[in-house]
Amino acid sequence: MASGKRIDLFPFSTTTATQGIGLSLKPSVILIRWPVVILSTYLLLYPVVNLVPLWISYSAVLFYIASNVALYILPGDRFPSWSFYYPLVVADTIVLTLSLVVNGYSQMDFYLSFFVVILGSCIIEDAKMRAMVTVAAPLFYSVSLLSSPESFDPGMFLRLPFLFIVSLYYGYFTQFIRSERASRQEEELRNHGRKEVLNIVSHEFRTPLNVISGYAQAIKEQTWGEVMPGQEDALNRILLQSEHLLGIVNAVLDITRIETGDLALEREELALSDYLDEIRRKFVPVQKSVPLRWEIPEALPTVTADRMKLTIILQNLINNALKFTEKGVVSITARAVASHKRIEIEVKDTGIGIAKDAHDLIFEKFQQADPSSTRNYGGIGLGLYIVKVFTNLLGGTINLESEPEKGSTFTLSLPMA
Repeated sequence: MASGKRIDLFPFSTTTATQGIGLSLKPSVILIRWPVVILSTYLLLYPVVNLVPLWISYSAVLFYIASNVALYILPGDRFPSWSFYYPLVVADTIVLTLSLVVNGYSQMDFYLSFFVVILGSCIIEDAKMRAMVTVAAPLFYSVSLLSSPESFDPGMFLRLPFLFIVSLYYGYFTQFIRSERASRQEEELRNHGRKEVLNIVSHEFRTPLNVISGYAQAIKEQTWGEVMPGQEDALNRILLQSEHLLGIVNAVLDITRIETGDLALEREELALSDYLDEIRRKFVPVQKSVPLRWEIPEALPTVTADRMKLTIILQNLINNALKFTEKGVVSITARAVASHKRIEIEVKDTGIGIAKDAHDLIFEKFQQADPSSTRNYGGIGLGLYIVKVFTNLLGGTINLESEPEKGSTFTLSLPMA
C-alpha cells in the first residue's frame, strides 16, 4: 500500500503473543486449519482401499468442515485460552492420523516422518529453526521417495504438501504457546515491579503525610499552647491539603492493586442499616460547606460484600458529589428492591451535572467530564474508575443519571445476601 498502513481484513481481537507473530488471532487459527481440513477431506474421499463405508467418510468430512466453519461463530475471547488450543490440536492430530489410516496408501516410513515432523515442530525452541523444519521435512522425504524402488502413483506426491502443511500447522501453535508464555512472564515481571513501587509509595508517602496531619491536628487542638485565629486558618489549610494528597496516594495505591491483580475479596454479611449508620457517623467529608442528608431505613436486608471496598465506593461517590456541588444538598438514600432481590444505594447531588456523552467517559482512568474541571475542582480522575472496578468485583452495578446544571444521581445496586 502506498501509505504503508496495514488493512486488517479480519477485525477480530488479538493478544500480545499473536501480535508478535504478525497475525490476528481468530482468523489465523481458522486459516491455518483450512489446509489441514482440505488434506483430510481428500484422504477420506479418495481412499486406496475401502476400509470404511463411504457414508462414514462423507459424514466425517462434513463434520470436520463444519467444525472449522463453527470457529467463525465462536466468540473471539475464547481463542486466547489454552483450554481451547490443546483440545483443538489433539483433535486435529487424531483426525489427520485416522485420515491416513483410512486412505490406506501410506506406509510405515511415512507415518514415522509424520510423527517426527510433529515432534520437531513442538520441541524446537527457535522460530527460524521451526521454519527450516517446515521446508526441509518434505524435501528430505521427497529424496527418500525418489530413491525408493516403490512404483510411483500420483497419490504418493500428496505426501509432500501433507508434511509441509502439518509442519506449518504445529509450528504455528507451538509459536503461539511460546509467545503467550513469554508474554505472561513479561507481565509477571511488570507486576512484580509495580508491587515494589506499591510498597515504596505505601511507606515513603503515607507515613510522612500521616505525621504531618497528626502534628497539624495536635497543634490545632492547642496541645502545645494557644493557637491564634490566623494560625488556625493555616492549620486548616495544611490538614485539607494533606487529606487531599493522601486521597491521591490512596487512589494510586488502589489503581496499582487493580492492575497487578492484587485485589482480594473478603466477603462478609453486612446488616446494611447498621453498616450505613456507622458510615454516616464516621464519615469525614472533603468539604463541609454542603450539608449531607442521610435517608436510611431501619429494616434493610443484609448484603454479602467486602466491607472495606464497599466503604471506598461510598466514600468516593459522596466526596465526588460534594466536590462538584457548591450549593444545595447531597443526599444518600438506601432502599431494598425485593422484586429484584437487590439493594440500591443512591447518592444524589445538586451540582454542576454531567453531559450525556460523558457518562461512560468519567468511569475511565484519569478522565473527567470536562478537562477544565481538573483546574476548577481538583482531582486526577481515579475515584469513579475505582468505584466501577470495585462494584464489578462485588457483583453489583453502578448507574448514572445526570444533566448539566441539574445535578447527578449515582445508584449503586448490590445483590441481597
